[in-house]
Formats: sequence, C-alpha cells, structure tokens
Amino acid sequence: MAIKRKQGFANAENLKTRDVKARRIDEEDLADRLSELPDHVILHIMSSLPIKEAVRTCLLSTRWKDLFTSISNIELDGVLRNKALRNRFMKFSDGFLSLRKDISVDRFRLCCGPGIDHRKINEWILYAVRHGVRELDLIFRSRSFETRHFTELEFAVFTCKTLLTLRLFNLPSLVLTIPTHCCLPKLKVLHLTFLKFSDDESIRRLLSSCYSLEELLVESCELSNLNKLSICHPTLKRLTINDGHIDHSYELEINTPNLVCFDFGYFYCEETRLSLINLNSLSEARICIGFIAKMFSNYCNDTASAFDLMRALSCVQSFHLTGICLQIQAMLQSPSLIPEFPNLTSLKMGACYAGWENMLARCPCLETLAFELEDFDPVDWHTPKKDPSCLQHHIKAIKIFALKRKHVEFQLIGYLLKKAGVLECLTVEIESVTKREQRMMSKNICALPKASKKCNILII
Repeated sequence: MAIKRKQGFANAENLKTRDVKARRIDEEDLADRLSELPDHVILHIMSSLPIKEAVRTCLLSTRWKDLFTSISNIELDGVLRNKALRNRFMKFSDGFLSLRKDISVDRFRLCCGPGIDHRKINEWILYAVRHGVRELDLIFRSRSFETRHFTELEFAVFTCKTLLTLRLFNLPSLVLTIPTHCCLPKLKVLHLTFLKFSDDESIRRLLSSCYSLEELLVESCELSNLNKLSICHPTLKRLTINDGHIDHSYELEINTPNLVCFDFGYFYCEETRLSLINLNSLSEARICIGFIAKMFSNYCNDTASAFDLMRALSCVQSFHLTGICLQIQAMLQSPSLIPEFPNLTSLKMGACYAGWENMLARCPCLETLAFELEDFDPVDWHTPKKDPSCLQHHIKAIKIFALKRKHVEFQLIGYLLKKAGVLECLTVEIESVTKREQRMMSKNICALPKASKKCNILII
C-alpha cells in the first residue's frame, strides 16, 4: 500500500511538471507567433496601448527592443496632482521623444494639468508639428497657463501644412489668437471647446485658412469678445454650435451651401440677429430652442425668431427639436407660421409639446416619429381637433422614450395607436420600474386598440 501511495504521488508530480512545461511551451509559442508578425502589424497593436505599456514591450525580446521608438500614435497624459508624478511625467515624455525614430507622427494627443512646465508643452507640440502630425489633440486643464506662454506655439500649430484634424480644449483662461499668416490647407476636422476668441477677425481668419474644412465644432466657447460669429464656408458638411450663451448685441451668420448636419444649441436673446442662408443641402438638424427672455415675457419676439430659424431648416430630412417647453409650445400653437417640411421623414421631439400635431400637419412625408417624455406634464396633453394626415397614411415607426406610468402618457400612446393607419412598429422605453410593473404596463399597452394590423409593439 505504501509503495502504491508513493507511485501515486510520483504520477501526480509528473502530471504537474508536464502541465507547467506545456504552459511554458504555449507561452513561448505565443510570443514566437507575435514576433513573427510584420513590424507594421505589431506597431498597430502597440499604438492601442498606453504609451508606458508600449515602452515596456522592449523587455519582451531583442526583436521588440526598439519597436516602441517607431510608434506613430503618441498620447501623453499629464493631469497629475502629485508633484513627484508630474516631474516623472515630464522626464518620461522628454526621454520617449528623444529616443523615438525620425519618422512622421500620425496622431498626437497631449493633456496637461497644473504644474506642467509650459516650456515643455511647447517643445512636445513643436516636435509633433515638425514630424508632420496629421491629428492633433491639445487639452489644457489649468488656469495657470497664460496666452503669452504659447505665442510661438500658436504660430506653429496654425501654419501646420500636414494637419487633417485639430481639437483644442481649454479652460477659458487662454485667449485664442490666430496669427496673420494662418494656413491649414489640409485640415478637415476642427473642434474648439472651452475657448475664448480674441476678436471677430481672429475666428474669421481661422476658418478662411482651412480650405478643405468639412467638420466644425464650437462648444462651450466664450464669445463675449465677438460682435459677430460668421461661419461662411463652401466645403463645410457638419456644424455643431452648442452649450453657450450669445449676447443681445450679437450677430450669428451661417452661410454653408454644402452643410449636411447642423446641431445648434446656444441660448440667445430676442435682440440677437440670426442669419442662416444657403442651407439647401441640409439633411439632418438638431435644434435646442432656448432664449434668454425677460421675466414674465410672453415670448412673442422670441417665437418670431424661432420661426426664422425653423424656416431656414425646412429642407431637412431628419429633425430633432428640443429646448425650453414654453417657448416651443408658443411657436407650435401658431400653426399658420410653421413652415412646411416637404422632405422630413424623421422627427424627434424633446417632449409632447402642446401643438405637436400642428408640426406634424406640416410634414406630409413623415415616416418616423419619436417623443422624449422627461418633461411631459398633464397639461401638455389634449386630443387634437384634427388628425394629422401623415399620422394616418405615412408614419410607420413611433418611439416613446422615458415612459413614467402617468395616465396622460397612456392617453398619448392610445391616440397614436388608434390613428396610425400604417404603423409597423411602436417602441416604448419604460423608465425606472420593476419587472412586475413593466409586465403590467406592457400588457396594458398591448391591449390598446390599433388602427394598423401590421403593428408590432416592443417594450424595453
């Protein structure tokens, strides 16, 4: 028995040894198979790693020793609270760039917080520019940076002939000054976030120097130094202007004959002058209608301004309308002033606004209708006096978001199901309920009478 027991232990030890050797062989085979890949494939894999992890691959084998020096996508994140970590970051960044081979940079992303030496920042960005960077992301998260620190840098960045994409994000302690000789001939994408412009001419000079620009984002920018924001560009296809305020004496001009997508969400005063022309190519728009109105205002002048905005967008195929409820309802309850949307096939509303049926009456080809019900109050619902023609004959899909079990919400759904003659799908998203409540609500919705026999109901 003792001999058999010893043999059993020996067999177990042999099995463990074989398993360890097998795993070691598998790991070596895997490493060998990775090493057999072409350099450009390995570099592509390394580019998706954090920069420090990519550098550590030099320890894997002699084949990998210098591969990290050929990485074309560089991402440096210097938002660090600890002074020692910031010093290590600056030393690491200097060392990495000094070891890197003299090849072009595809993408360079630099994020810097307090305590990072602005002279180092200048050096790193100038390195990217001199190496033909094509995509440049600069994120400054410190109010200690001043405009005078980056005078040379601004000239280098805004005269870079290789840039295809430029994204600038900054707390508005820096005033963006565009050099006189600004020239970005290949730039297609420009994102400006949390920036402050020096004057009207500065932003005009920037846009006019981007001959190939296709996408422009102006988000949460400080526009107080400007009298007029003029976006006139023949090649622009996507434009986003949102999350900010426009002063009463301000003028916004948009003249973009090839614009396809437009997202506008600034709050503006009734005195603000809006000029939107040459938007005939527009197919998709998202508009947040928000006005800075005087207290107890009846919104009459605001409503007229909103009509002008809507009229300029009347050629769109997809429209998302949202904003301050009272102001949109003031507009929708004046049906004679709502322009016709002859091409509109998809409409999404930020709530079930009073007068919504007047909007539908001006959309003869509408096929998809969506409501977001976060702001849906009992006073918002009333049965329309006249059923919209598109609801009876064209709408095939209806989506209801953020259902909250209110009785008026079921009145809305009941009306839509009863009147939508060719409806194929109703999707209802129920918010914050238990599974038992969801099953009960699903049962109640599915029991509602339907005008369309083809209608499928999906509850999520």
